[in-house]
Amino acid sequence: MAITIEKTFQIQQPPEKVWEFLSNPRKVATCVPGAEITEQVDETNYKGTISVKVGPSVTNYKGALQVIRLDAEAREIEILGKGQDVRGKGSASMKLTGAVHALADGGTEVKSVSELNVVGMLAQLGSRVISEVSNVVFQQFVANLQKQLEGSSETATAPAAAAPISALDLAASAARGLFRR
Repeated sequence: MAITIEKTFQIQQPPEKVWEFLSNPRKVATCVPGAEITEQVDETNYKGTISVKVGPSVTNYKGALQVIRLDAEAREIEILGKGQDVRGKGSASMKLTGAVHALADGGTEVKSVSELNVVGMLAQLGSRVISEVSNVVFQQFVANLQKQLEGSSETATAPAAAAPISALDLAASAARGLFRR
């Protein structure tokens, strides 16, 4: 199942600071619920995991992330991520393009487009539920990013413990979002 997800948010931080953070996959992973970079292979390639809690069980995905393009002058990044369920029950890949833009008030606007391809258990949820779940994860990511950028430089680089994403909680939030429409 292929899905395109576009997201935009604004943050009251200088664009240079936001770009410095978002162009570093290790730092970004500290803001993604359940994600962890486990190894930096080289300057543009990483290995990592993400955990999703479904009811009482936790499903773990192992994968790789590659920074395909990093344009510091334009503040644009392109990333390719691929992951496999460690039990062989599914996989996912994502191509993300992101850009950081300065706002007139000194803040920053971040735009991203993700092309997501999901196979297996997650694909069975359907594109509407996956889109709603992505909204919840996105909100958590933006809140975590804001906290990291407002904290000291020591806090911003310290990796957070990777707590699994609770699919049950996300599904409930997604269902509420669908019914509100």
